[in-house]
Amino acid sequence: MAPRSSTRVVFVPKMKTTGITSERSPKMLEMLSSLYDVTAVSPGKVNRFVFDQKRNKLARYLLFPLDVAMNLIRTLRALGKEPGLVFAEGSYFSFAAGMAAKLKRVPMVWDNHGHIVTFAQVQGKSQLFTRGNVLFERILIGLSSKLLVVNARDRDDYVSMGFDPKKLEVVPTCADMDLVKLGVMPRSEAKRRLGIPVDEKIVLFIGTLNYEPNADAVMYLSSIWPSVQGKVPHTALYIAGSGTPPFDPPESIHFLGFVPDLYLWLSAADLCVAPMWKGLGILTKVIDYMSAERATLVTPLALDGIPELNHEHNCLIGEDKGSFESELVRALKDDLLRERIAHEGRELVLSRYSCAVIKLALKGLVDSLMAK
Repeated sequence: MAPRSSTRVVFVPKMKTTGITSERSPKMLEMLSSLYDVTAVSPGKVNRFVFDQKRNKLARYLLFPLDVAMNLIRTLRALGKEPGLVFAEGSYFSFAAGMAAKLKRVPMVWDNHGHIVTFAQVQGKSQLFTRGNVLFERILIGLSSKLLVVNARDRDDYVSMGFDPKKLEVVPTCADMDLVKLGVMPRSEAKRRLGIPVDEKIVLFIGTLNYEPNADAVMYLSSIWPSVQGKVPHTALYIAGSGTPPFDPPESIHFLGFVPDLYLWLSAADLCVAPMWKGLGILTKVIDYMSAERATLVTPLALDGIPELNHEHNCLIGEDKGSFESELVRALKDDLLRERIAHEGRELVLSRYSCAVIKLALKGLVDSLMAK
């Protein structure tokens, strides 16, 4: 392993690096910490209050400027007097971090997780919300040396809005294949540990139910499940993710809530699904599925973030809700098909979406900015 560089990187905000899934922000902090001398800036109690939806809205809005000022001061202190680089997650933290970087005359990388216009459409936000946030992002790009986006679609969207293409860099979400190798086990062993009959076929969906596209996907799966079971007996659907179930599930649909060992459930799965009809960014769940070498069924939305997906080669693609159900049934009936696409899916992640590959790209980016 190469020695860690003495280059100073201030990461905003501080967070736990769990290593359990491919969640983007913790992985960014983890990779940067292995490469550079990283100081992570804690957001503090005011920030937690501002983003607590249970708190009074007026109080949260009134405290917003104070929180920005405190994040600015913390970032300036972390930078100190020596040259370094600021790496900020998301639009909100990039504002204070970007101002600190300008004051210190150091580069700032803004890691964005999804195009704001797409986000507004998915969440049903107003035109006023969309326009206000586009204006905010125009300010942010002025404060940034680089804007990282997760896929080519977001990059193209920003370019069409007049953003400087030289500042835009596609850096996908990645899977830590070393951790995957440690966590994944034979399917029969995983089912034994979970008390699931070996001959029962498991369909797995991962996603927090508080996110509307995930909740829609779960509702869709529940609507087709009686038909799927009628065609493929001894099949069960498991849904892993925090949030309140949108309906009272029948016996063959199981809501697991948050699962601390996601690899155990990935190991047990015969087929992993992502019936996402709307959303943004890159579907992290698909990276997790394929990294664990599990057959994966997606919608065309997944190709926005992972354009190398290829029907019947490294995944299955349901073009619409009718064909998605048909592909689900076909996959459950065809063991050899599942085995083949699972293998090719893992090979794709290894070559293009592993953290080993993305870390090299990240290092090249930071080193080039510091060289300037």
